[in-house]
Amino acid sequence: MVKWRSISKIGYPTDMNKKYLVSDGKDISTSNISGKMHFKGDGNPTFTFTEWLGDDNTYEYNDCCSGVFIFDMKPTHWSPIEEVNLPELT
Repeated sequence: MVKWRSISKIGYPTDMNKKYLVSDGKDISTSNISGKMHFKGDGNPTFTFTEWLGDDNTYEYNDCCSGVFIFDMKPTHWSPIEEVNLPELT
C-alpha cells in the first residue's frame, strides 16, 4: 500500500537525499527533487522546493547540445520510495 501525500494539502517533499514515487492521477513515475537550502543564524536551515528532476525516462530538450532536462509530468501526489512495501522473497 502506498501512502500518498497530496501536494495541494501538505506541499512538496523536502529531503533531497530521497527518491520519490510520484503520480499525476493517471501515470506513475519516480523522481528526485531539486531545491535550495537557506541558512539562517539559528543553525536550522530551511529547504525550498524548486522542481522535480524526473526519472530514467526524462528527456533532454535539445539533447545534441546539453539542453534542459524535461520531466513531462505535473505530479499531484508523492510518496518516499523507501516507504513502499515490497513483497517478501520466498
